[in-house]
Amino acid sequence: MIQGFDYTIGGQVMQFCASLGEGPTPHRVIISIADSAKTLVLMDASGLIGTIKAEIEEPKELIANAIRKVQHEKLIEKALDTGEIQEVPL
Repeated sequence: MIQGFDYTIGGQVMQFCASLGEGPTPHRVIISIADSAKTLVLMDASGLIGTIKAEIEEPKELIANAIRKVQHEKLIEKALDTGEIQEVPL
């Protein structure tokens, strides 16, 4: 499942996408630049509560929550400023 979204950085609207990916944990949400697929943020379900949440939450809601967290914590800006992938729990 992939969901596109717009996000304004420095007054410029940019397009990103969030997708579910497999990893060492049951669920992982990957945030990337839409037109390049460059990964900016990896969000893994971690710990007991995160793993349970990822297992019972609908994929669409899991992605929506991840997008809200990325925007609220300004993780996209951090990734673009540092050039490093931001890795955080879901």
